[in-house]
Amino acid sequence: MHTTMTSLLAADSPAVMTPTTPHLSIDAVTKQFGNFTALDGISLTINEGEFVCFLGPSGCGKTTLLRTIAGLTQQTSGTLIQRDKDISRLPTQARDFGIVFQSYALFPNLTVFNNIAYGLRNRRDDRARIDTRVAELLTLVNLTGSENKYPAALSGGQQQRVALARALATEPGLLLLDEPLSALDARVRGHLRSQIKALQARLGVTTIMVTHDQEEALTMADRIVVMNHGVIEQVGTPAEIYHQPASAFVASFIGSMNFLEVTAQGNNRALLGTTPCACLPHTLELGQAAQLAIRPEAVALSRETGALKGEVVGIEFLGPFQRVTLRLTEADQTLIADVPSRDSSDLDLFVGQMLSIHLPAEAARLYPAGSSQQ
Repeated sequence: MHTTMTSLLAADSPAVMTPTTPHLSIDAVTKQFGNFTALDGISLTINEGEFVCFLGPSGCGKTTLLRTIAGLTQQTSGTLIQRDKDISRLPTQARDFGIVFQSYALFPNLTVFNNIAYGLRNRRDDRARIDTRVAELLTLVNLTGSENKYPAALSGGQQQRVALARALATEPGLLLLDEPLSALDARVRGHLRSQIKALQARLGVTTIMVTHDQEEALTMADRIVVMNHGVIEQVGTPAEIYHQPASAFVASFIGSMNFLEVTAQGNNRALLGTTPCACLPHTLELGQAAQLAIRPEAVALSRETGALKGEVVGIEFLGPFQRVTLRLTEADQTLIADVPSRDSSDLDLFVGQMLSIHLPAEAARLYPAGSSQQ
């Protein structure tokens, strides 16, 4: 994940769109299945033209929230407003959205043309309009010439593009994507990911995608909604989620993260064993058990003398960087540092080597002890 995330979140990444008119307002939505609360008072606003990802582990509520927006699941309480229209109790067919499922859900007995035309025929568009629209969509998803093929004759990536074209056929105001790429292999997934994002940007259609894949969310979303146990942990741009995690759960779920057992000291200090460490300001009480979180790429190693030392116990070559595992001598804890390959020769890395470790204050955050284990 390291290479993808650092390049993705570089300073020259495309600017995120600024919020404009709300397209969908979700207010205090709760969903209970018996005694189990799948959604617990979810409130969220999604703006016109925005690409938003619901991200989280299995069972966090992200799919339930998507199904509630689509009307496939009825919320226990709360309201949903789409373009100033209350859709909270509307049946699925009366809502303005197109949906693409993980399983594609194409009709196997219909050709590509007829799959895409399905929604247009249901609303009784005339033949000329249907022909024109399907041709446009086939061009849009790069499948011109495949209109007479059946789904079984297509690859997984092609089937997913047909499903996308079908969802877009009726020009919905909202596009819902339910883990649309998880059934594809990594190479096809990466290619289709960029295609979907480019298509969404070109059309300007408001889009919500459910995924458990953090890389997928970071590369595609304007904003990410991180969910856990039926609540929203954080909403932010990919850069905000990665660099400024609001909770230990978000910090642990997105990318690689070191968590070191420390004791809070003052509002921007911590004690690692007997070694003082600077960190970003925090509100923990003096002497409170805490976790210091820092990304492996932020850890700096040196052969110079320093207050914090560690023994190299493992080295992995991962192309652009080497992942170095160290055992801290004083605190008896493990730390991972990602060293750019171009810098590794200066350190002359080898197992058993003793190195000084620097933890930059601006990259170190403090959370209550045990809070990353949610």
